[in-house]
Amino acid sequence: MKRIVNWFIEPYIIIRQEWKLLSARNKEPITASEKRRINQLRFFNIMLAAVYTLFFYMFVGDLIMLIRGNWVSLLGVVFGFLMMVLLKRIQVSRYLKRREAYIKNDETLIEK
Repeated sequence: MKRIVNWFIEPYIIIRQEWKLLSARNKEPITASEKRRINQLRFFNIMLAAVYTLFFYMFVGDLIMLIRGNWVSLLGVVFGFLMMVLLKRIQVSRYLKRREAYIKNDETLIEK
């Protein structure tokens, strides 16, 4: 049960860690363009959390309706779950590997 709960809250944990990291980097002496890019990444994390929350509520709401006997809500459960999987995959495989390259505006910093 704990693994299931951790799977659902993992994006929020990553977003919180990113927020702390970006806040700390924003206080360091950096150029104005890097500061702007850090603020853009912070806004991106807020939007990612909002979209993930929307799909999470959709998943839970449709799951409750499915348990009560509304079989049409199975489509909402599947769609919400697939979108959460997609958002997690984008966050881990794309965003985290390209964060430093985006801040420095240097394509050679993309992690493999």
